Amino acid sequence: MLTEFNFHAPSFVVAGRNSVRRSGELLSQWGAGQNIMVVCGSKTYSLGLLEPLLDSIRSEGFTPYVFHGSLPDAPVETVRSGVAYAKEHDVSAIVAFGGGSAMDTAKAIACILDVEGDIVAYCKGLIKPTRRSKLLFAIPTTCGTGSESTDIGVVLDQEENYKYIFSNPFAGPDVAILDPVLLTALSPAMIAATAMDAFSHSAEAYTCKAANVMMEPLALSSMEMIVKHPAAMKAPGDLDELEQLLIASCMAGQAFTQVGLHLGHAIAHGVGVYGHVHHGTACALVLPYALSSVSEAIPDRIAKIGEILGAKIPAQATPREIGLIVSDALQLFNRSIGIKRLSDYGVTEEQLASMAEYAVHEGGTQGNSFRPSPKAEVVDYLRSIL
Repeated sequence: MLTEFNFHAPSFVVAGRNSVRRSGELLSQWGAGQNIMVVCGSKTYSLGLLEPLLDSIRSEGFTPYVFHGSLPDAPVETVRSGVAYAKEHDVSAIVAFGGGSAMDTAKAIACILDVEGDIVAYCKGLIKPTRRSKLLFAIPTTCGTGSESTDIGVVLDQEENYKYIFSNPFAGPDVAILDPVLLTALSPAMIAATAMDAFSHSAEAYTCKAANVMMEPLALSSMEMIVKHPAAMKAPGDLDELEQLLIASCMAGQAFTQVGLHLGHAIAHGVGVYGHVHHGTACALVLPYALSSVSEAIPDRIAKIGEILGAKIPAQATPREIGLIVSDALQLFNRSIGIKRLSDYGVTEEQLASMAEYAVHEGGTQGNSFRPSPKAEVVDYLRSIL
């Protein structure tokens, strides 16, 4: 583990049941102006899930403006529309309410409002990031992305069929509100998918080149919390379980925002772009390979993840054998919480080569791996889980 590093946890975290009802109070404490932009998805808006948040905002004398155009994968077109909406209503703060796409959309809008140019140019590094002038709050309604506590965002350019990543110290939310009550409407399948996204964040952060001693306990503890609290992934509505998963997700976000991710997310992005598989599900399916592929470089770290999963690793096991044992243990855990095979999510063999090609050219994640993998090897693994 590295002992020379930077560490930045951007968000002031407020956790607790019904804490969403403190949103107005917190906006006031943080000096928000009159107009507040709320970013959410259309489904969230139509189900009326926003009402406790909007009531809280209004109770402090603010005027909420709801931008409910957020779509899965945060398309750049949505970000552009959101920037125009924010300018039209002269907002002083932006509140993201939803899953990773809503939070990524809100982050991108907040970042672009203070610079001249487009979100794609911003992601490509053609625009210098500046400190935000607008407050940014994030209220997750899933337990997976950890985006409420990261300096990282992802947007989809549908024309290029490519997911762009932006990351800088000014992108993270000022305040994160963790309210497990907001997760009670989620299905077990969605809880499982998002929780495994969080597990992947911690597992990849812990096993990447840039891993450091300060993020290590966050990564390990969050993985342990997820494995110890699977009940909500099988039967919805258990607030005690949801609370643990939501906190674990936030911890995982704080871990990986420091050091980045590696091969698992590179492949998962390819699976998402070409197979339209939910990101968390894709992460769960490809993580066994991502971990086993680096076991010969860092067998002790892979064995530690195996210990968390309850795997029995013989003392004389070789690094390669450790990787295979942990891969099998992770696949077993996936099956226990309802994660299926790629073909069950509509993926066909004809799509595998494109997914692998995407993965091996995603430099930010591949370059952070102890062992970047060749395309043919990635295809072989995807075929094995098809």
